[in-house]
Amino acid sequence: MINAIKNLGEMVIETENKKLLDVLIENPNSGGSYKNVITIDFVISDTDIEYNGVNIEQYDSAKVSRYMYTSGGGNGPGLTPAAKITEPEKTFNMKIKGWFKKLDYKKIDTDDSYKTLLQRINKLLDENSIDIVKNIKKFRNDFPKKEGLILMLRFADKNGYKYIGDFQVFRDLLLRKDNEKYMKLYSTDKVCSICGKKRDLVFGKVDTYAFYTIDKRGYIAGGFNEKDSWKNYPVCPECRLALEEGKKYVESNLSFKFYGLRYQLIPDFIIGEKSIKSDILDIFKSRDKLVSLKKSTKKRIIADEDEILDYLKDADDTMTLNFLFIKRSNSAERILLLIEDVFPSHLRKIFDGKEAVDKIFNEGFTFKNIRNFLSKSDINKRNSDLDGYFLDITDRIFKGNAVDYSLLVKFIMKRVREEFIADRYYKNSIKDGMMTVTFLEKLKLINMEVKKMEERIFDGIFEKYGEDFKTPLKRGLILLGALTELLLRKQYTDRGGAKPFMKNLKSLKMSERDIKGLLPAVQNKLEEYKAFDKGKRLLAREASNYLLLSGDNWNIPIDEINFYFACGLNLADDFTAIIYKKEEEKVNE
Repeated sequence: MINAIKNLGEMVIETENKKLLDVLIENPNSGGSYKNVITIDFVISDTDIEYNGVNIEQYDSAKVSRYMYTSGGGNGPGLTPAAKITEPEKTFNMKIKGWFKKLDYKKIDTDDSYKTLLQRINKLLDENSIDIVKNIKKFRNDFPKKEGLILMLRFADKNGYKYIGDFQVFRDLLLRKDNEKYMKLYSTDKVCSICGKKRDLVFGKVDTYAFYTIDKRGYIAGGFNEKDSWKNYPVCPECRLALEEGKKYVESNLSFKFYGLRYQLIPDFIIGEKSIKSDILDIFKSRDKLVSLKKSTKKRIIADEDEILDYLKDADDTMTLNFLFIKRSNSAERILLLIEDVFPSHLRKIFDGKEAVDKIFNEGFTFKNIRNFLSKSDINKRNSDLDGYFLDITDRIFKGNAVDYSLLVKFIMKRVREEFIADRYYKNSIKDGMMTVTFLEKLKLINMEVKKMEERIFDGIFEKYGEDFKTPLKRGLILLGALTELLLRKQYTDRGGAKPFMKNLKSLKMSERDIKGLLPAVQNKLEEYKAFDKGKRLLAREASNYLLLSGDNWNIPIDEINFYFACGLNLADDFTAIIYKKEEEKVNE
């Protein structure tokens, strides 16, 4: 994954014709909430520099490299004297004055005139602190708090305004300060773990992602000495900057939502960019195209509005996709799941499975159908606590690994029972479960038992769902469920919305013995309502036939028994379409 991010960063640097320094510079208005810049102004002449007040100007994206803003530094100064304003006085003192105070002028390897310039600016900031802070506060009060402001230096000379990025001395200091952070742990004349080349210099702690840490002794290879940490993960300066750029690109352009979870999509070009079709490569090279694709409406499997997987499934297997699910808490990062090396051909299989399910159920299948029963263990809980199970099944689907069918049905039935007991929308939950099982069966991630059976009247319905319903027991349970649903509908109609027979279904926790006793109970109750007509008798006869074929000691979990019975509750209309003619329906319904 790290190599893929580095390669993506190199591609962006090349495509956008960036310079090394541009990788470190950030756009302070990337989120669109910093539209104004407060400038501490100076006037430069050939012989001197003077303070010239505080002013405000509109943010200009064309000046990003000249603003030379970098985040970081915590409460201390960052890499440049430019900052987002939190509290006017604090930002000025810590981020602007603090940057100049921390300079070691003796070690600055530059022309004496530049050293003099820096020292002069430092002195002018000190001398005019009161006026500067007063004016920053004044401008701050002119804007609502939700509107961010940026604070930086601006210099006027005979050619117009200059910013710190226009001075070579500030650019050199940015690189130097950036390297200082990494030069605490380094080695020389070693092989970089990313590019695989022998380099004059490799850093020992490149924490592009905060989940890489060496803050515990055991994390360091070959001993407990932090100075040896370069042995863990040696990274040359060039690869470090490419990583930074790749990370920024992914976070800005390839980050998506996944039902309350965030993930980053990281492409990996297996044998280089040149092997990738130009239209696919353009998706990653052109930010404008990426944005337009996100806004387009295509088939979705993740159900994220920004999803672009339907486009990427058409790529050749010369690239793979990595899905990085990451959780941030303050400055810490934790990997929830990393799905690596998903080939476009496997994406196509996933979409083929989705399309098959869409056709069967006449409804769009997405991971939302799975999430509906893999979100909360208790529907009344405020937060999701089944993310781990949801991510596990997501991982298996994208890697093509088998799914534990019994565990899956357990979660499906938990949600179905909650809804059934409350007599809410349990049929929606059953449908989610049926769509999920059919989807996984189409992908061959669950093995369905199949038994050869004689041809019967309802074969067409069962065949529609593929391998799911190809045993006598499953068919018997489904038909009994459908017959029970017709009884519940009759009760609902005759008893003003009441369905007392539901208590006989034991909250959908029926055993083999319960099921075998249920069929005569349903028939008797239909007789009482004088509703055991020809069609329902046919349904009962078929259910009885399949259950008899199933014999005794079914040896399947109670969750599965009740899942197939619940499927029947949902499929009642499919069977009535066969057992009744329209005229008969009018008489009996």
